Amino acid sequence: MRLLIADLNQTLKANRISVKKRREICTSFAFSFCNFIDQRWFKPDGRTQYPLLCFADKFFDIDVPLDLCEINFPHKSVELHGMVHDEIDWFFDEIKEDSAAVLTGDVGAETDDVEIAEIDSDSIIPQPCWTCQGTGHCFCIRKGGGDPTGCSRCRGTGHCQHCAGSGKS
Repeated sequence: MRLLIADLNQTLKANRISVKKRREICTSFAFSFCNFIDQRWFKPDGRTQYPLLCFADKFFDIDVPLDLCEINFPHKSVELHGMVHDEIDWFFDEIKEDSAAVLTGDVGAETDDVEIAEIDSDSIIPQPCWTCQGTGHCFCIRKGGGDPTGCSRCRGTGHCQHCAGSGKS
């Protein structure tokens, strides 16, 4: 929470928002975020899902099952920071800030799940991998020393772990 508040505050500072107003905005955001994590649900694909916030001693990749349940994420190549611009564009440009388009609610007040038609996978045009920008190379090759030996990301293969070296998402 401290990191989120600090980051939000930096953005507000950069936009010359007064200290009093920054404090109000950060407080409102922090309470809203905590309420969502603590006691709300959402339906990204027509099915009710509950947020789970946790911290671990080791990194769990998106496709690693947990004892409680599997991590629910659309695809292992999708990283949260990589989604931010698309989500901002969707919110401000596509839905014109209509917050009703983002379905959410309180635990205990869930609505019935609905089926949403699947997109035909043949009609999807492959996009470049967000992580390697379509190169198929691991960070150790792209921005590191150029030698994959001992790299914990690719385990020495030199291939991007998110797209398995294909360069496509």
